[in-house]
Amino acid sequence: MLHIHFGAGRLGLGLIVPFFRTSCSETFILNRAVSSANPTGSTALEPRRRNDLLAGNPDRMYIVQHRVEESVQRHAVRYDGFYEYAEDDIEGVIRSVLTRSRQHLKGILVTASVIVAANYRPVLRALRVMAEMRSLGATGAIFLVACENTLSAPEIFLDPELQDTISDEMRRHVTCVHGLVDRVCMGLEEGREGSHSTVVVSTEEYGSLKLELRPETEGLAQELKGSHVEFTRYVAVEKQLKSWLLNGSHWLLALEAFEESHGDRELRLNQFLKEKPERLQFAKAVLAEMSEGIAVILRREPEYAHFVRDVDPEEYLRGSAEAILKRFLSSDDPMSRILARFQAPTPEMPTSIQAFTKRFADRVEDPITAYSEYKGAPPQAAMRSVNSLVRLIASGTYINAA
Repeated sequence: MLHIHFGAGRLGLGLIVPFFRTSCSETFILNRAVSSANPTGSTALEPRRRNDLLAGNPDRMYIVQHRVEESVQRHAVRYDGFYEYAEDDIEGVIRSVLTRSRQHLKGILVTASVIVAANYRPVLRALRVMAEMRSLGATGAIFLVACENTLSAPEIFLDPELQDTISDEMRRHVTCVHGLVDRVCMGLEEGREGSHSTVVVSTEEYGSLKLELRPETEGLAQELKGSHVEFTRYVAVEKQLKSWLLNGSHWLLALEAFEESHGDRELRLNQFLKEKPERLQFAKAVLAEMSEGIAVILRREPEYAHFVRDVDPEEYLRGSAEAILKRFLSSDDPMSRILARFQAPTPEMPTSIQAFTKRFADRVEDPITAYSEYKGAPPQAAMRSVNSLVRLIASGTYINAA
């Protein structure tokens, strides 16, 4: 199978490319010729240099590394080609990829780690070329996965602003697949492997990539055997659970740590939690409260009935909370990355706090409300962190203005 990935950022290189790789697949990485600033935190490797390293590495490989206890484990990720594209030449780039490919008749998987739907136009224009070829029998089946948990491939095809880019052939021949991605990718830097300079991606040890299993994706599941991708019927539910339990708890703990450290943006959350036993107990309390609130939602809301029928919510959440805490304790994740969006308003970004608090509320409000209604009182640990957010804003302490 041919895998084409759009985006050579931390998530794309640290999770998407290696997890979709199989012994029989081809991988081509595409990235814009001029990269804009990363809204979720800067990386050590400048985008221009990163592109040059990926394009020029004679072994077509880069390194993913993660810390395991006191050692650092590294492994090479190989790819078949890297292309830069501009707004006006994506069609030519895709035709070049398809000309080089030996696997496209077995199927094409297009993935993108692109945050905003409006930036999907080059991806859609590339898909238009593939769909035209598919209609002529010149490629295998085509699949699209949006590799950002805040955006799904079906949503891309329904976006009213993108309808002029989506052809009837694309609707017939492109299968949009729900996906769930989960890995903390901390940074990109330049390193060496053998005699060549290469890109090095630092990640946590844990990684998970799940796709929705349904009749239309059974063929894709067969092609991806041997990869690290899992298929599940409940991707949408698990994506929501991740947002609440993992992302929500992460921000709750980080806000508490950021306030207690008086705005230390380089503070590592794992170091903070390990320093004092009461901090570790606080983390466990936050995860327990969020889990209880989520369990109430799962058992109460009809949209989760099928999930609850097949999965014990309390057992699922208990295991998830334990695994999440282990991840928090093992990842050297600084405040500057976790709370990268917690930025002081500026003339260029006057609504930065409004945007952050909305996203924060999306992650924590429903579980906190459900817990409060069920228990008759708000969750003490979680509300302690909410109060930390209030005090940080009141004192003007932000990740970019501590």
